[in-house]
Amino acid sequence: MGRKIKGSKHHGAKDPNKQRENREEKLKVKVNNRPKHDDEQEMPKRLMQLMQHEQHMMQHKQQKKQQKSMNKGDNKGLLDSSKYITKQERLPGMTRPLRPVPVFRQKQGESKKSFYYRMHQTIQGMKKQREYESEFKVELQRDQMGNTKVVEAEPDELEEIVDSHKKKKLAKKGIVLKSKEEKRQLRREREKKRKARQKRGGTNKQPADAKDFDDFEDKQVFGDTVHAPPSLNFKMRNMEEKMAGKASSLLLAKKLNNKQDGGGGVVKKAKIEHLSMAKKAMLEKERQWVVEAYRALKADKISF
Repeated sequence: MGRKIKGSKHHGAKDPNKQRENREEKLKVKVNNRPKHDDEQEMPKRLMQLMQHEQHMMQHKQQKKQQKSMNKGDNKGLLDSSKYITKQERLPGMTRPLRPVPVFRQKQGESKKSFYYRMHQTIQGMKKQREYESEFKVELQRDQMGNTKVVEAEPDELEEIVDSHKKKKLAKKGIVLKSKEEKRQLRREREKKRKARQKRGGTNKQPADAKDFDDFEDKQVFGDTVHAPPSLNFKMRNMEEKMAGKASSLLLAKKLNNKQDGGGGVVKKAKIEHLSMAKKAMLEKERQWVVEAYRALKADKISF
């Protein structure tokens, strides 16, 4: 006698509506399932691909027609960067829209060298603009009339994470980084203090917290005795010592400022035995000019 094979047992009567729902749930992911709405049927995927392919072909034909029309007549042979611009794809993780790529077209009668130079200047200007924006965290926007407007840039998530990590690292060392707004407030406060000083009487006046001689006065206690007069910690210099290091002034000191250092000391006569003939002639001419100027000054003094 063979072994008995157990079959699935059917315990009680099951709900036919639940059984139908379970069957339909399994058929949702199948290809041959019926449409959800009889009036609104989805387009087949293959048909959508065919339509996209046809649309790309039409765009390609239009681009070819535009290139042919541009190459005809006066624009034939001129350089144009729009022929090589491709569609910029939006990659995952990008939060900001891409900036439009500038289009360069060679003008009538413009040489290739000047066209390349104009392109280079435009690109360098865009680089400097980007450096300025990244340094001051702003964004320059231009309207159709060419006017520039400065707008605060949106904070970058990666930069915020790096800044917060940097602040925590410096906070451990006792260094506190101030934000842009805090620096602006401190600058405004300094400007207010400066204007207040000017209103009080100009910048030459001492500030309100400046100390006077009365603040350095010693306070004597009752019954304190004095044994000797106060001693001075500096030495008085004689008049001769003060004037020893100074040089005597010349009558032509004002006219010879560009030829003497220090504004008028006695200059010793230089030896000219090893100089060339041209140098000797130049020195002689200069000496003659000084003598004539000295005589003119003496004549003016005598006439008065």
